[in-house]
Amino acid sequence: MSTVLMYARFAPEQLARYASDWYAVVEWYGEWDESDVPTVSVPQKSIDLFEFVLADAGTPVTLYTLGIHEGTIRQPDDVEPWLLSDVGEFFEPWSVTPAGVTALAAALGGNPFDSLVARADSAKMAAAGVALVPDRGRRKGFDKSHYEELAGFLADAAAAGEGLIVFYVD
Repeated sequence: MSTVLMYARFAPEQLARYASDWYAVVEWYGEWDESDVPTVSVPQKSIDLFEFVLADAGTPVTLYTLGIHEGTIRQPDDVEPWLLSDVGEFFEPWSVTPAGVTALAAALGGNPFDSLVARADSAKMAAAGVALVPDRGRRKGFDKSHYEELAGFLADAAAAGEGLIVFYVD
């Protein structure tokens, strides 16, 4: 099974609450259902590709980080072991402010997937270990559909003035 990143949209007041309270995020995550808040999930391999082609095009965006993001919602030191077994040993989602969402939406919206891929250096892609998902020797629309879905999701969140909380999901 591969890792997936789930992006969840929140109004600024909700985002402020969750970004400052790890336990509140855990409670929301444990009770979450699809009708709760808008979400989109993207495989990490696709995110790796998106970050590579965006960076290769000179667009500095960060769609995910590994626990070093300034908006990381840090896990308290005194968490009960039973709770960690429910959410995972390393459950530290991160938040993205409405301004950050607007910047992400502009970066993805201003850089169509096909254009990014056409400009990307394939040798650099291979060296970085990122590639398009193949389909019987042809490029599959898998990554492109995720890119377009994420770009639309971010555009909608930016238009609504919302922020995000991003979760790793296995």
